[in-house]
Amino acid sequence: MAVDRFTTARWRLERIPALAWATGSLAALAVLLAFSADGAAAALMVLAVGAAYWTFKEARRFTIAPHADDDIEIVGLGELAPLLEALPDPALLVDVQSRVVSSNAAARRQMQFEARGQFLTSILRHPDVLEAVQAAVRDGATRAVEYEQSSQVDGHTRCYVAPVTWGVDRAAMLVFHDQTARISTERMRADFLANASHELRTPLASLTLLIETIAGPARDNAEDRDRFLGMMQVQAERMRRLIADLLSLSRIELDEHVPPSDRADLADVAREVVDSLSPVAIERGVRIEVIAPAEPLSVVGERFQLAQVVQNLIDNAMKYTPKDGVVRVQLARGGDREDTAAAAGRQWDDAGRAALLTPAAIANRSYAYIRVEDCGPGVERHFLPRLGERFFRVERELGNERGGTGLGLAIVKHIVNRHRGGLLVESQPGKGSAFAAYVQLAEEG
Repeated sequence: MAVDRFTTARWRLERIPALAWATGSLAALAVLLAFSADGAAAALMVLAVGAAYWTFKEARRFTIAPHADDDIEIVGLGELAPLLEALPDPALLVDVQSRVVSSNAAARRQMQFEARGQFLTSILRHPDVLEAVQAAVRDGATRAVEYEQSSQVDGHTRCYVAPVTWGVDRAAMLVFHDQTARISTERMRADFLANASHELRTPLASLTLLIETIAGPARDNAEDRDRFLGMMQVQAERMRRLIADLLSLSRIELDEHVPPSDRADLADVAREVVDSLSPVAIERGVRIEVIAPAEPLSVVGERFQLAQVVQNLIDNAMKYTPKDGVVRVQLARGGDREDTAAAAGRQWDDAGRAALLTPAAIANRSYAYIRVEDCGPGVERHFLPRLGERFFRVERELGNERGGTGLGLAIVKHIVNRHRGGLLVESQPGKGSAFAAYVQLAEEG
């Protein structure tokens, strides 16, 4: 033990710089000279130096600050900024006055703010989160709050709020975890089972009845047996399309909260889809007419999903267009949200109109649109707002059901919603119907 103390004392003496040794030697020499000149003055001087040293030591005893080894340094809450930047999830540090002391890039990007020192209420208004922040800085309580953001696409977030003490400062740390994918997956599973069990009931019942008929009265009648087998094939194909559309819709809904960041030429996508549908159009006796600008129509979007939108709109139009009719596909640049909606959805004077999907109003955002017109029977005004609902078909309401799953427009609506765009319908009985989808133009450069 004595050796350890000696080693420690020696190590501390070795840490004293040469200048300190020189200063101490000069001070000792000055004291000796002072005693030789005037002993009383020298004694007072030594007492004064001792008192100053004692005062300095007592002051250091009551200085509270974070320290490491023998170094003492007062650190503010702003020095925690590198820690926040290292977190992958959005994070905020809020002081006792509910001001944002620090934040990371993920939080600034998600909540769309830049200035440091803003009040938390200016960027986040959920009362449960604000209450949890007050409890953290006041009582040192830790809480987890789950809440929803109501926007064009609903989001689900879990916010962890914990107290932070750094020196004499107190604050609350907020870390946000996106729960949208998990909740969407749970809802998708439940919706898929509910929809599949409901919509598959009818074709399954038909198949069961046809099988019983073939096994019974039509067993020895070749003509009836072939006719019933053909009907069974139609019902099986209907079930296949229904399951395929349900799976496609489920996959789209799963990623609907994540907007795409790719770029695609909407006019080029439309031409490719028209080329692929040309054999079907010729078989049905329908002509597809495309009106598009010569230059590229670059938009923010996923090419495959945009092709799904165009294909579903054109296929839907061909279904209701009579033989020798024309399906008109128009593509153009619009402008802002209002100008685009007016250009794409108000081209017939006496038609009924409905906005099936409207994006949030954002400044300096321009759109491009695709409008697909048919020359079919049209749709009555009171049915227009329901178009785009899953499994809704006008002919079913009128007792004249055609083939189809009723999911085509629902798929279009959810894809356009993921692209933060809009969907319009314009229809006039006796003239036809037109559906227009618009998405954000990509920035040039």
